[in-house]
This record gives sequence, C-alpha cells and structure tokens, in this order.
Amino acid sequence: MRRNSHLGASRPLGLRATTAICLIGSGAAAVAQPAADAQLVSSAGAQVRLNPTGRDITLTAPLRDGAFILGELDFVLGTDDSVRINARRLLQILGPVLDPARFAELEAQLAGLAFVPASQVTALGYAISYDPETIGLIIDIPPSARTTREIRLQRFGDTLLGDIDEPAGFSGYVNFRTFTDYTWNGPEQGLRAPTALIDSAIRFQGIVLENEATLRLEGGNAETFVREGTRFVYDDRRRLARWTLGDLRPISRGFSSAPQLAGVSLVRLYSVLEPQRNVQPRGDRTFTLTRPSTVEAFINGQPVRRIRLDPGTYNVRDFPFVQGSNDVRLVIEDDAGGREEVGFSFFFDRTLLAPGLTEFGIFAGVSAPFTGGSRDYQFDEPVASGFFRRGFSQTFTGGVNFNVNQRGAVVGGEAVLATSIGTLGADVALSRVDNIGTGYAFNASLLRSFGGIGARGRSIAISAEHRSRNFANPSELFADNRFSWDLSATYSQAIGELQFISVTGQYSIGRGVVPDEKSARVTYGWRINQRINFTADAIYEDRALFGEDYGVRVGVTFRFGRRSSASAEYDSRVQRGRMSYQTSRGDGVGAWSASADVDVGEDDVGFDGGFNYTANRAEIGVNHSTVFDISGTQVDSQRTSLRFGTAIAFANGSIAVSRPIFDSFAMVRPHRTLDGATVYVDPRENTYTARSGIFGPAVEPNLSAYTERVITFDVPDAPIGYDLGQGNVRVSPPYRSGYLVVAGSDYSVTAVGTFLDRNGQPVSLLAGLATELDAPDRPPMTVFTNRSGRFGISGLRPGRWRIDMPTEPPSSIVIDVPADQQGVLRLGDVQLGDPQ
Repeated sequence: MRRNSHLGASRPLGLRATTAICLIGSGAAAVAQPAADAQLVSSAGAQVRLNPTGRDITLTAPLRDGAFILGELDFVLGTDDSVRINARRLLQILGPVLDPARFAELEAQLAGLAFVPASQVTALGYAISYDPETIGLIIDIPPSARTTREIRLQRFGDTLLGDIDEPAGFSGYVNFRTFTDYTWNGPEQGLRAPTALIDSAIRFQGIVLENEATLRLEGGNAETFVREGTRFVYDDRRRLARWTLGDLRPISRGFSSAPQLAGVSLVRLYSVLEPQRNVQPRGDRTFTLTRPSTVEAFINGQPVRRIRLDPGTYNVRDFPFVQGSNDVRLVIEDDAGGREEVGFSFFFDRTLLAPGLTEFGIFAGVSAPFTGGSRDYQFDEPVASGFFRRGFSQTFTGGVNFNVNQRGAVVGGEAVLATSIGTLGADVALSRVDNIGTGYAFNASLLRSFGGIGARGRSIAISAEHRSRNFANPSELFADNRFSWDLSATYSQAIGELQFISVTGQYSIGRGVVPDEKSARVTYGWRINQRINFTADAIYEDRALFGEDYGVRVGVTFRFGRRSSASAEYDSRVQRGRMSYQTSRGDGVGAWSASADVDVGEDDVGFDGGFNYTANRAEIGVNHSTVFDISGTQVDSQRTSLRFGTAIAFANGSIAVSRPIFDSFAMVRPHRTLDGATVYVDPRENTYTARSGIFGPAVEPNLSAYTERVITFDVPDAPIGYDLGQGNVRVSPPYRSGYLVVAGSDYSVTAVGTFLDRNGQPVSLLAGLATELDAPDRPPMTVFTNRSGRFGISGLRPGRWRIDMPTEPPSSIVIDVPADQQGVLRLGDVQLGDPQ
C-alpha cells in the first residue's frame, strides 16, 4: 500500500505484496495499470488485444468470488488472449467452497491436467473471466454448487485467507475500570471515593499469568486492595485442551454445581478453544440464496444481527437464545426488493456433538471460597469436580459429571437423542452428603417442531424435573428441595408472516407444608412494519410467598433507523410504565451513545439518562438518575455516576496507553523511516479504531481468542510514494495475546522510470524480475512495463538491485537506491544492457 492523499482512501490493488506494479504518468499523479496494458477498447473504439506481446505471459493473481478473494492462482495469458489456469491450484482453492459432490465431479474432469483453459472450466458450469483492471480472475459459482456455510449470530467469524501473523513472544496489559458516584441529597450526600476494578494478563512463550483485583480509596474498615483471583493458563492447541493452575473458574453440567477452589484444571470446550468450529451435526436449519441478499435475524421480535450474504446455501446456528420460548425469524431481502421470511421456535438448547467429538473439564484442588472480601484457602479441604461429553452418533450425545469433597459427592449423567418425534434430553444424578443423607434427581424434556417453517411453523416443548428430599451438593449445609416436581410446557405458533403467539405453563408440586406453585403466560408478537414491533403478555402466577397475581404487559418498539430506537411498555401487575430512547453515532474513535428512560409508578417517577464516549485511549461514561414523588414536587433521590476505563499494554518492548482490552490486542507503531508520522488502525471514511501518538503506538483492543481478524492500517502523512506493503495483518490471536505490528519498513521506496532496449527503443509490455543483490535469497519481485516502457517498482530499500528483463536477447541493469532515499526514486530513462 503506497501513501494515500487522505485517510480511508486506500484500497487493495489485487496483487501480491512482492509484486511490483506498472505506473502510467509521472509524479504524484501516477496510477496503477495492468501489466499487459489490457485496455479492451482503444480511443477509436476498436477492441485492443489483451496480450499483444507475441509471447505467453505467466502471472499470479487473486481469484475473486464476488467481493471475496478465494486465493492466489497461477495462470497463463496466451498470445491468442486465452487464459490457461493451474488446475491443481484451482482445485485447492475451490475445495472449501464447493459442495463435496460437486467438487468430486470437477476434480474428475480436471484429473491429470496441468493447465486447463478457462473456457473448459466455464463449460463445466464455473464461469472464469480475466479482469484486466486488477490483472486477476473472477469466478461465478452457481448457488447449488456451493457448500453449506454457517451464519453465526453470536460470534461473527468470516473466512479469511492468507498467512497468519505470529503474536509477540512477550506481551501483556493492565485494565483499569474506575467509577465514582456523587449523591446530591440524603445522608450519603457528597462524592464517593473512586473504586478501580483491575484485571491484567501477561503472556510469555504461550503461558499466561492473569489476575483480578479491586482497589478502593474510600478508607474505613474496607481493605484498600483486594486480590480476587490469580492463575496460570496454558492452551495445548495440538490436543485442544486448556491447563489452568491457581484460582480456578470451574464449569458444571447437569445437577453438579461448580465449587470455588484453587488448584489445577484441564478443560476442552470448543466454544472457548475453537470458537469458529462447528461441533454440532450439520444440516438442521438451512436456506439457499440465489442472489446477493441482506438477512436480518430477530429473536422474540428483537433484532440480533444484520448481515450481507452472497448466493449459496447457509446453515443457521449459534443463536443467542434466552430461557423460555424463543421465536426466531429471518428476514431475507435481495437487491431487487424481493422478500422472504424463515421462522422457527426453540424452547431450550440440548446441544448435540458431532460423532467422535468430546468436551470435558476436570477441576481439582482445595476449597477457596471468596468470603469477607478475600480468598479463604482451606488447604485441609480437598475438592474435585468435572464433566465429560461425547458425540456417539449424528443423533446421540451422552456424558457424565461429578462434584466431590470430604463431606460427600454428586455423580450424574446426561443424554441428548434426536428422534423422529423430536429432541429428547435427560439428566440424572445421585448424591451422598454427610448430615444430609442420600438423594437423587432427574429431568427429562421433549422438543418437537412441525408444520414446516415460516407462516405455518409450530413447536411444542415439554419438561419435567424431580428432586428427592435429601438431594444436595457436597458444598451445601442442608438440602433445600421445597418442590418435589417442576413441570413446564410451551406451545409456539406462527400466525402468517408477521405475527406469532406462544403459550407457556409451569406447575411446581410442593413438599410437606410448602404449597404448590403455578404460572401461565401467553405471548403475542406482531411486526407491524419495518419500524414498529408490538408485543403483549398475559401473565398469571400463584407463588407461595406472594400469593396470586395476574396482569398484562404490553410494549411497542419503534426504530428510527439503524442506530436509534424508542420503546414504551406498561405492566399492570406492578402498575408501572416506562418510556425509553436509545441512539448512537459513529464507529471507532469518537463514537458515542446516549439513552434516556422515564419510569412512572404508583408512588414515584424516575428519570435515568446516560452518555458513553469512545476515545482513542479511554472509554468514558456518565449516568444520572433522579427519583421524584408522584406529584413531582419532591426529589426522593438523585445520583450521578462517572466511569472511566483505560489500559496499559506492552508487546515486545513497545508500550502504549489503550482503551480497556477485552482478551487480546494489536498495537501498530510507525517504522523509523516514517519520522513519527501518525498510524491509523482500520481506517474508513471519517473514522478509525485507534491512532498512534504521544502515548505510544495505536492499539486495537478488541481481539477475541482464536477468532480470525484482518487488521488494516494507513499512514496518510507518509512521504509521497512511500510503500507500506500490504497495509494489513491477519491474526488468529491465542488466549490473552498481544501483537506488535510495524507500519512501513526499509522496503518502502518506489522507483519509476522508462526501460529502453539496446537500440534506445521502449521495452514494451514485458514482465521482468527485480533482485536485491545484498539479499539474494529474498524472493525477487515482478516488474511490469506498459506499452511505452514505463515501469514502477514498489517495495525497494536502499542498496543495489538487478533488473532482469526477458527481451530478445535477455537484458538487465543494476540500479542503486541511495541510503537516504524516501518515497519515489525517479530514474528517468534506463537503458538495459547485457545480463549481469
């Protein structure tokens, strides 16, 4: 990437970073032009040859599928303007994209071929064309030939291509999230001393030391500094397992609870260690697009994601479900305005694992409850817990779990079975605890969807749970099983394309003197138009502590646009109404959001307002709440809260101030040849996510572990002609990792001029090689000339370079790049001579 005239103006040139490009014109007005000077129409309107050189030209360039680059592909631009493609490389690129059956057909057709004409591939149903503007190839893959792809509504992972950069060997960060309140009235009037929540991570050669703590400055009897947890973490990527030593965060399944302990653990969870991998059996929810479309997903009437998709078949999974009935609706709209909806419902998720896959967690150590503001390490109290799950077939997943200490143990099992009548799930457990006795528990569930999808979709879910009187976990002092049975059922029904209704009932059978409890809920949803959603609930409850209660809750949400919405709701059970408004502006640095709520009850009126701002090195927020009596004449309470979050990050000797870091980060600093020019990360028109400056390199703080990401950067104030290279890095961050990226390099010079042959004539339409004489093992760069012999070579550094051109006979020249050269080196006319 060469220096651009303004932020956000850069775009990929469609060539490798080691490929030099041809320049037409002179000075700063030079622009990229194809190597073959492949103008399709001359000024007189006549068609111009793609390759008028009289010889075949071998090129390597991207193969594009719409807006996506599938990979680099070798091809030959023939003397007759034909295109011949490396068949083996084409199959490598298309393997992950095509349906397995269609790929096998293509593989059989191309078997034994080295280079295959593009016309032959086109005849097989995969139209390939040459694009002279990018010196690349474009392929048109029929939707029916594409493999099923997944849409992840919680984890946004796009398929990325190219080499993955390695993280820094030594990196880390410390997050500071500070808050304070000012109370305007009452006995606590005044400014409260600030409190800082601190979390840190240091990574060295794959081992992470992480810590959480709280710093309070309020004085009194409370401890000023409290360490909450410390642990070492190591991820074994070959075996896909995470080792942890220290204050553990155990995970439980079934009826086995998670104890607080310190010790060692070994865990495999695909959602943590391989979040982009599909571990469930395939093919449960699919739809096919025949043209580019925009898909928006709604769950219970609330939008959760809007995504642009190319033609193909997609598998929809990984929804952010909530407990209870879930009405899921996908709204599909193509470029021409065609509209389609797909809908279905879920009650809860019984996760199946693909055959042969296992998940497990083993946690062992000593009891370490967090009590009295600190960890209490009870070294005489050994504790262990864990679980194991395995996919035995496409339709059956089973597992076991346990929790044990000196007082007793719980041992349980789980099973999920997909059948023709629906998905069956079950959990069972046995317990034996001192001073409590022996107990058991089990639950079972059935989920069935029927009637198709869309306007006629229906589903029913039934579950039952039973606990014996003495069932308990070993950390519990007594068994609290007031209800012997919990029964529930939900029925959901779509009404046309825009409405749904669901009915949920729950009944709990009390034990001894505890009365039975019951509840019922009817939910109705209506998407009135693109902007307005209406929901209503009719609720009945009979609870032991609160008695009978019933009422309705109605709500309306109005969307003003992609970034603003307002809502109003009323709940008759508590006789309270609420109106709210949310809006946001901008992306990256400078983005802000604001919200306001008015809450009206029987006795009071409350107002809440909030504002959040994203700065380059910090996140800032303010919130104000006021409660009046119902007359509005007296302020019952009024409080203003301030929040400030920042971080200090370091990687391989560089340090910077940053916004709080979620998991992993990347810092980008300018190379010394840029003389401290500002680097912008992920620049887009009028926005960016970070920039370098007085507080150190630019820091991108929002990288997720094991999720691929491309980070782009630009230096608008770089010297004219300065070559930044690709201007991006592709990362798949390990857990709590940091990257140090240098924008620019010694290879930043661009040389321009005109090649002349031995007779002083322009060397027209040839592709040669540029080799660095001081680094002969470095791959040479391709040099293109246009029709008038003009050339441009990007990515040079000071030193001696030999240019070899395939003239008849071959010729070459050695050029010297001065030690203090920056930006563009103008060579003028360069006469080639005998090979050197």
